[in-house]
Amino acid sequence: LPSNRNVKVAVTDSFDIDVFAQMTKYKIENGQETKEIVQNRVVAPNTAIRETKNNQRITLKYEAVNDWENASHLASLREIRDKWNIDIEMSYKDYAQQQHDRIYGVQIKDDGTIEQMIDELAQACIDGLKNLNIHNYPQPINMEVSLLSIFCGLYGISNESIRAEGMKNIRQFNKLSANADKNYGQAASNGERKPNPWILTKILRYHNKDYYEQTIKPLLKKNYEAKKKEKQILINQTLIPNKIDLTDDFTLLHIQQKAANGEYENEEQIVMDLTKIIAYYAGETEDVYMIKEFDAICGTLVIHHKLEGTIYKQLEKVNICFKNKKTDDKDNSKPLTAKHIFKKYASKFVMKGCKFISEDPEIFSIFQGYKYKKLDTIDYECLQMYIDLIKETIAAGDERVYEYILNWIAWMIQNPGKKSRAAIILQGRQGIGKNRFTDVIAELTNRYSCPNITNIDEFTGNFNSVVENKMFSVLNEMRNYDSKKSVATVMKSIISDPTIRINEKNQPRRTAENVLNIIYVSNADSPVQLDTDDRRHLVCACKTVHQVTEEHKEDIEYFTQLSQSYSQEFYENLMTFFLERDISQFNPTLIPMTEAKKQLINVSRTPIDDIIIEHYEQFKQGIPVALVNQYKPQNWKLTTFKNALEHKCSTP
Repeated sequence: LPSNRNVKVAVTDSFDIDVFAQMTKYKIENGQETKEIVQNRVVAPNTAIRETKNNQRITLKYEAVNDWENASHLASLREIRDKWNIDIEMSYKDYAQQQHDRIYGVQIKDDGTIEQMIDELAQACIDGLKNLNIHNYPQPINMEVSLLSIFCGLYGISNESIRAEGMKNIRQFNKLSANADKNYGQAASNGERKPNPWILTKILRYHNKDYYEQTIKPLLKKNYEAKKKEKQILINQTLIPNKIDLTDDFTLLHIQQKAANGEYENEEQIVMDLTKIIAYYAGETEDVYMIKEFDAICGTLVIHHKLEGTIYKQLEKVNICFKNKKTDDKDNSKPLTAKHIFKKYASKFVMKGCKFISEDPEIFSIFQGYKYKKLDTIDYECLQMYIDLIKETIAAGDERVYEYILNWIAWMIQNPGKKSRAAIILQGRQGIGKNRFTDVIAELTNRYSCPNITNIDEFTGNFNSVVENKMFSVLNEMRNYDSKKSVATVMKSIISDPTIRINEKNQPRRTAENVLNIIYVSNADSPVQLDTDDRRHLVCACKTVHQVTEEHKEDIEYFTQLSQSYSQEFYENLMTFFLERDISQFNPTLIPMTEAKKQLINVSRTPIDDIIIEHYEQFKQGIPVALVNQYKPQNWKLTTFKNALEHKCSTP
């Protein structure tokens, strides 16, 4: 093995250990060289181990190591030293130089070949090879300069003119020993067989120290930074980010576990895992970050929007410990975290924007399918109790209302990301099954639903992000129904408007899609105020067919059976039922009028409505303004009255 130097690395009272440096070869199988690279560390054949047995000291020797070149299970030198509890001590100066060499003096590429030296550095090495005493016998470079090491370095230079200049300078600017001069040709021949230009930098480090510090060292750093940048560009060009998949349970927790267990081998693997859970896009005032996280309430994975600082705090807690990399206890540098890697590869996480559903691959799509799959056939028997609940209780036996409700749900399921622009109001006593009905729809649209909103501020106040990326929501006995007019105005906007403004604290402010379809449930007689010409609400007076009360204990069994029927099989059949329902003739805005809606409109009438109804024929024919002003309620201001009347009369 002429290209490997055998160096004694440990001497103890019991044994001497000689270990070869690491070698890289292509593995041989069945006499053929494969593409698999094996790295080997081998004990030298003449290593001696002394033992004392029966008061007699004997020496054992390794004469040969069989088939070592194909072995892939040999321990590393570091592992051997750790096993024998051997520490290598050096001065801080030598340690600092070693750290410098590790960072800036890397000569071997990943494929085991020697890296070419750039012309600028090669020329600088040639210029520094002057006033040296060159010997023939190849002693270690730190002891003296040998002719062989000089030729090995020069033949490693790829630029022929620079190499030729170096050859000429050997005798012209340096002093050769008699033996070196005598064996000049043989040394040149041997050096040509073992070219390595980086030997020249080592020669200069030991034998032209000032020149090395002033000229070579800065160039090594420059070369390192250029290689680092080139490598980064290559990685960025070849890394293809993963897509965030809400059906995959992989989260930041898994990255933390893998990092803590040392399962990552390089930064690229961490980047690829991070792209599975994080992305960002340019917002109105700052970048908007999206992260996939587990929602324990919904029992599913969802997208949360967060500020940059919040994301960075989460990533800072992921300390990276690379596989097979031993840490230095004396290393006081900050630990590498997922935050550093995210910032370094930020271009792999950027997107154009975010929508509930989009065909553009550069826009993140929230909707990624439903939780329950579509079946080939429908088992109507397992759906019967739920269908009966809709028909008998929710629709109160009204065929028009029953058909509208089924079509409304089917329309929403078949058109994810679209608004029906119509809401359903369920009125009725407590415990009759209204929420048993809505809970099923919320589960069908799991991940994209809010099954229980009780405060209107969650729509309109400072905590309104709850409606973002949601296609279905249930408003349950909202606490602030007292301000009925304001609630009605807000609900009109939420039901109809295509966008909503998100202003929640600790989140990036943004305009988001409003794809929400709403059912609100109430036990009150007048849960919300409706205009006389309302075109947005179906009002259902739910019938008390079954009710959980002390007087109707027998109905407890009914609701127990109903809840137990909500199985995986049930949801898959119901999803198939709604996906296959023919809604080609259905228009969600053509809402059937019900007696319950008439009553709600009637109790919602304003004084202006009463005036118009009382004097309808006059208004129809045209009425003088002066006469209308006489109908003004006493406690109203004239301007308020005129504005209200004008708004009512001008509304199409």
